[in-house]
Amino acid sequence: MLWMRAPSQDDRKTRNRLDIVDMPGVAAFQASALHILSEGLGFRKSLEQNVCMLGDDRVIPMMSYGLIEYLMGLDLSSCEVLELGGGHSTEFWAGRVKSVLTLESDSGWADVLKAKALANVEVRATTPDTIAGEISALGRNFDIVVVDISGNRYRCARAALQVLRPGGFILLDNADWYPNTTALLRSADLIEVDFHDFRPLRWYRCSTSLFLHKDFRARSRHGRLPPPSIGGKDIADGNQWDIVTD
Repeated sequence: MLWMRAPSQDDRKTRNRLDIVDMPGVAAFQASALHILSEGLGFRKSLEQNVCMLGDDRVIPMMSYGLIEYLMGLDLSSCEVLELGGGHSTEFWAGRVKSVLTLESDSGWADVLKAKALANVEVRATTPDTIAGEISALGRNFDIVVVDISGNRYRCARAALQVLRPGGFILLDNADWYPNTTALLRSADLIEVDFHDFRPLRWYRCSTSLFLHKDFRARSRHGRLPPPSIGGKDIADGNQWDIVTD
């Protein structure tokens, strides 16, 4: 959808068309922004179907839209993921990484995830009281650790530090609710990057944060970083201010 001002305020022929809505410029900008959130990012469709998805039906985690777009631009195909708390995110990771091990504290939800039979996903039921010890006992390391569990995230983040590979990252959802946990991860010499944004199925903005190992290097999935944003204006091709010079 294209939002624009009418060619002339005195153009009655244009202003009288049924497919033209006459509104102040501020209202037009607000309508455009709402359209991107509702349709491009899929906020309306997510609410209607109670599924976290973009406007094109791609399933996404219930996390900050900005973070999701960033992850979608990365080449994560060689990564092994430890997911602490599964959901729509499990399917999202499965389509982008080498393997996913999901530890889920809700046994019923764990059964739902197992029933999806995703080829590169292993789901294990756990409890909030035992998950930290189970992480430490895994005997393997991971490129990505997602901390999104219904339980003590501080304990889980502390255990995650033991299994994170060099060059990987820890993802902490709702990071703005867990200042002690974010402080712990920063104290481990990880680089914090916060994504404050709206998310599917929620009326408020929230933060999802990445904690990057110092050797982390972003690799593009599409040959370009950042990729064009949903609802954005892409002028990269032919951009005279981006010509490589000596």
